[in-house]
This record gives sequence, structure tokens and C-alpha cells, in this order.
Amino acid sequence: MSDQPIKVIVDSREMRSPVPKALDRLGADLSFSTLEVGDYVVSDRCAFERKAIDDFMNSWLIEKKLFSQIGDLAKSYERPILIIEGGNPKYAGRNVHPNAIQGLMNTIAVSFRVPILYSDTPADTANIIMMIGKREQTEEKKPVSLHGKRSHLNPNEQREYIVSAVNDIGPLTARALLKHFGSIRAVFTADKEELMRVPKVGDVTADRIIELIGGKYERAHNINAE
Repeated sequence: MSDQPIKVIVDSREMRSPVPKALDRLGADLSFSTLEVGDYVVSDRCAFERKAIDDFMNSWLIEKKLFSQIGDLAKSYERPILIIEGGNPKYAGRNVHPNAIQGLMNTIAVSFRVPILYSDTPADTANIIMMIGKREQTEEKKPVSLHGKRSHLNPNEQREYIVSAVNDIGPLTARALLKHFGSIRAVFTADKEELMRVPKVGDVTADRIIELIGGKYERAHNINAE
């Protein structure tokens, strides 16, 4: 068995969740990137979409983007996996008939051919990712690489995607910023005091936005001119 740590590529928008910290405690070799498809990648054929129950239900019922996310995952990776964190959505307390939720789960598993795994906590999610990553990298000797492009993003989803690509900003914070300011331009031209009026935006996040937008672009010297 190799003594090399298990590599996990993490979507930068997952940095606010407890899962990367749990992976770090388990000894994972983490790298962060803005992933177009999936939340965690452990090989060139295996990626995970992680959904807490509320996020899962909102993606399905309100944002209407669950099927495009699952479809992109299934098209991009040979072994896609959906992890639903916090238990079975049938018992999530939403005013949705359990049969409708079960029908949705059947569609994901059968029509999209994406297995569904359940975890109780972020620590459980991290354990699942590590166990499968170990199988992929140590037993199957699979390299770790990214695949896939997002599809079917409507204009509002594109705006959320652009804002959430900033480090320390997750999807919920991106939506809060856009709702407060009304446009990407207004978000990125606001001063620190204005930014911190938005729920979920603290001192660090505001500084990160200002640093990114106002900082000078330094092109690496070893990059050949195109």
C-alpha cells in the first residue's frame, strides 16, 4: 500500500463548509479550485456532488438547477456520486409528498445513473470521500484530474457563479451580495463598509473582494506570449 496521502480537489466554494476541515484532519492532500462540475474530485473518473438536505431541496424546488448539476456530473465523470448530507430528504420536513421525493431519487439513480449516498454529518461525508478516494488512488491506481463544463446556466446563475468564484464566497453569500447590490458591477465597486452591510459578509470576505478587484495583475514571467 502506498503511504502517499489521498489527493482531493475541492471546489473553492466549499471552503466555508466543515467538510474540507474534516478531510484535512483525516490527512487528505487538499487542493482548491473553482470547479465547473462537482464539489470534490478524487480521480479522473470519480467526482462527488455534495448536497445538504436544505440545499438539495432548494436546488430542486426553487432554483431548478438540480437536474443540470446532476446531468453535468454524469456526463463528465465515469463514476459520479451524489452525497446527501443530513439524512434522507423524504424526512426533511418539507411540504412535499414522500412519493414525489422518492420519484426524484429514482430518476437520479436510474435515469442519470448517479448513485446516491447518505451521510449524517460533514465528518461522515469526509469519511466517504476518503474511503472512495483511497480505493481510486491506492487500489485502482487512478490519477486525479478534472473534467467537464457546466451547461444550461441562466443569466442569474452565471452572475452567481462569477461572484462565488472569489475565495471566501460561497453560493449563499454570492446570492446575498447580488440581491443587496443588484449587479456584479455594483458588488465589485462597493467599498468595505457597504459590503459588510450584507448578511454573511464579514471583514475577511470584504477585504478579499476589495483586494481582488483593486489588486494589480502580475503575469508570471515564465508564461510564453500567445
